[in-house]
Amino acid sequence: MTGEHVGTPLSEEQEIALGNTPATGRHRGRRVTTEAPEGSDPNPAPEPERGNGTENDERLKADKPPHWG
Repeated sequence: MTGEHVGTPLSEEQEIALGNTPATGRHRGRRVTTEAPEGSDPNPAPEPERGNGTENDERLKADKPPHWG
């Protein structure tokens, strides 16, 4: 690839038009958004409330390998 012409740098106006301002930089992160699949609900129901974190403790304490006695 040595010697290939990569292209001319973008002007400041072109960089700003692309959203590449000095505050944001060229690399904005790796988060990707995708369109929702066809037929999906555009306003899904909210996620149900989560438990208090101790509701499964007794089961977990009782579920020990046989060699633990």
